[in-house]
Amino acid sequence: MSNQQELTSNKVAGALARLVILLALFVWMFRPELTGTISNIAKSSERVHVLVIPLMILLLTYHHRAALAERLSKCSLWGIVLLLIGLALYAAATWPFNYAYVHNVAMIPVLAGIVLVTCGWGVLKFSLPMLLLVMLAFPIGSRIYARLIIRPETYTIAGSAATLARLPGVDTVVRGLDIFFESDFVSGVVALGESNRGAKLLLAFATIGVFVVFSRSRSIWRLIVVGFAAVPIIFFCNFFRFFCWAVLEIYAIAAPAGMLARNISTTFSLLLAYALFAFVSSAGLNLFVDIEETARSQETTYA
Repeated sequence: MSNQQELTSNKVAGALARLVILLALFVWMFRPELTGTISNIAKSSERVHVLVIPLMILLLTYHHRAALAERLSKCSLWGIVLLLIGLALYAAATWPFNYAYVHNVAMIPVLAGIVLVTCGWGVLKFSLPMLLLVMLAFPIGSRIYARLIIRPETYTIAGSAATLARLPGVDTVVRGLDIFFESDFVSGVVALGESNRGAKLLLAFATIGVFVVFSRSRSIWRLIVVGFAAVPIIFFCNFFRFFCWAVLEIYAIAAPAGMLARNISTTFSLLLAYALFAFVSSAGLNLFVDIEETARSQETTYA
């Protein structure tokens, strides 16, 4: 038994050594993209969640370390194919056109290839949530992001204004992406315009969702339902942020509350995202029965 454990330990140590060496080469090669991603954090408070992503990946790896060790297998030459695909994608986005976001995306197949060539298919499949977290760390181009988000955000602001208008003594008007309000005590504007609307926090909500959902092993059906629920949860949390921000602006003792109201509402919305994803993905819903849970219940019954 001790010999088997020693062989397993040596196998894991060898895979980790190869993985560390290749990851060091990966960091060296993609250092311009990695430093650019880090520099974007200092320019926008809406991207601070990127700083937490490495910690999330480490926590997921540590939490599932036993399952990862069990799935460790021989290296696959298909990993070299993924490496070549990532490098080809990087080259195609360098000349004749330079696309920064595609440069970042090229890191994903390279990382997947590194995992596959060092640890095998089982570990790669289990590492997909970590790769998704890395994907969420990359900033989407402002033009592309504006095209994707402008219509949903317009609905979110309109819904926030309509909900605020139901508060006693409050009247609201939407002009562009700003909510103008009048109450019995104060009048003003909740500046949700282009410069500070915070729509990029949608990626932060998605990051929280991935971490919460994959912090435990889930059945495939549970993951499917959480996947369908993810988009409504993300946009509801963004609506909740807008609504809280406006309420704080309207009822603040010293109006306008400004950045304080924005920061408080953002914090509450992030906590709400964590709670909603934890609720939907938890076993307490009793919507699905995991295989392990069924086996335990049968053992209890027959005992």
